[in-house]
Amino acid sequence: MLPRRYRFALAGVMSAAIPCLATAQGGVSAADSIAAVAARQMDLGQQWFQATCVQCHAVGAVTNDDFRLKWNGRNAFELFERIRSTMPQSSPGSLTRGTYLAIVAYLMKLNGMPGAGRPVVGDSTALASVRLQFPLSSTTGR
Repeated sequence: MLPRRYRFALAGVMSAAIPCLATAQGGVSAADSIAAVAARQMDLGQQWFQATCVQCHAVGAVTNDDFRLKWNGRNAFELFERIRSTMPQSSPGSLTRGTYLAIVAYLMKLNGMPGAGRPVVGDSTALASVRLQFPLSSTTGR
């Protein structure tokens, strides 16, 4: 197995190359390839959430108005760091960076965030530039 730093570098290269390869291979547009990468990331996030997170968090706990009010307007890096540094409770930080990013992507999708169809990238600066915009339910009166 490759050392961790090489795996991250390889993952970055592959994610950048996927749109180019898809366009060259089958005439698929870059936008379609990006959407496919985002869908795969959200699917992985859902799998990890169901395998790891639901032991402590029901889906309703991360989609209710309390969650949305707490995180609305903050940036995606804050959510990523909170999850990465404190979860899973039994071994915080034990998942890969890509897994934590996939979980964030899944949470964005679950909460109906506009733009959730783009991959969540691992660059902390880019992640910090993503503002979480979660629509509130009608029960809050907003």
